[in-house]
Order: sequence, then C-alpha cells, then structure tokens
Amino acid sequence: MIQLGLSFEKPLAAHRDQARAELLDYLKDKDWMTAEQIGIALGWADRKVRRAASDCDKIISYPGSPGYKLVARCTVEEYHHYRNAMRSQARDMIGRVMRTDRQFFGHPTSVA
Repeated sequence: MIQLGLSFEKPLAAHRDQARAELLDYLKDKDWMTAEQIGIALGWADRKVRRAASDCDKIISYPGSPGYKLVARCTVEEYHHYRNAMRSQARDMIGRVMRTDRQFFGHPTSVA
C-alpha cells in the first residue's frame, strides 16, 4: 500500500489575514515605518510588508510617503496628504488606461 504525502498548509487567505494582523499589531504604537524597517523587525521580505499593508484599510502609504502608518495614528494633515496623493495617482492611472484604450481600439488620440 502506498501512502500519499498530504500537505495541510493554511489557505492563502489565512496567511494574508495573519500577516495583516501581525503588521497591525507591530504598527500600533509606531510612527511612520519603512518597509525595510518593518521587514527587519518582523523577519519579512519587503514584498510581504507591501502586500500585507496594501490588503489593509487601516494602514496608509502612498508614493513618496515616509513609509507605513496606521490610519488611527495619522494627523489630519497626514491623512489629507495621503488622500490627495492616492486620488491623483488614481486619476493618472485612469487617464493612462483611456489613452491605451484609444491605441488598442484604433480611436484617434485626442488627449496627449
């Protein structure tokens, strides 16, 4: 009789939930922390830090930010800076999709 090698690993969603919970717990009494600082403290790769933070609405980060921070610890100014940066990035991304749609679907480009 042959015995099958079964693996009982946690589903991917459980790993993400656990990483998010660990990150939230780590940041609870911290100011801005870089992905590198968090990675060193938790023994994580930068990619895991970024993925856990991006899956969590309780953490902010944006292009050019000093790192990651809990929303609950943000000043009004920090939150508005985050909000404006993310909305600007979203507008830029939508604009790019519209321009590439024109290229793909053969419509004349009216916006440079």
